[in-house]
Amino acid sequence: MAELLLFHHAFGLTDGLRDLAARLTAEGHTVHCPDCYAGVSFRNLDDGLRHAQRIGHDAVEEVARRAAREFHTADVVVGFGLGAMQAQLLAQDLRRVRGCLLMGGASAPRSLGGVWRQGVALQVHVADPDEWVEPDGLASLLYQAPHTNLYRYTNKGHLFIDRCSRDYDGDAADLFEERLESWLADLDEQAAEGMLARHGF
Repeated sequence: MAELLLFHHAFGLTDGLRDLAARLTAEGHTVHCPDCYAGVSFRNLDDGLRHAQRIGHDAVEEVARRAAREFHTADVVVGFGLGAMQAQLLAQDLRRVRGCLLMGGASAPRSLGGVWRQGVALQVHVADPDEWVEPDGLASLLYQAPHTNLYRYTNKGHLFIDRCSRDYDGDAADLFEERLESWLADLDEQAAEGMLARHGF
């Protein structure tokens, strides 16, 4: 089973994301949820964004790097909105990361100081349209990672996956979660096949 670092969006580490982490844990995965906001969460996106700006980009990045050092066997990263940057950064920088899922965010790899590492499984989920996802950044990432699984959710709000958000859509959230769980199962299967191959089976 996978060991995940799950990075929250600009609302903070909401009960909705905690519930998702609990369901993944119940499936047998290990899930760590670094909290950039030290326990604070917001009901309004603008308030959350202002808080993130006060913290600053460097501090948000350091939370991701500190989590990677603390949970040094975590090999899958998942990021929502603001947290997509953190997840993508670690996927590009850490050789041990084998899978990255981005929801509601994607960056041009060069804007994070590097290139996309070939061989890292990438899945991207975005509302369509989504004013918070920069089309050029997403296009640049997909150019470097042509085998990405990209899912667009037509006429859904930016954070439709979180029941604590006004954007929440239960059907779309369930579909997202089904795709996430299937992706994690595929990663486990690939890891098992790789282990057998290394042992000559």
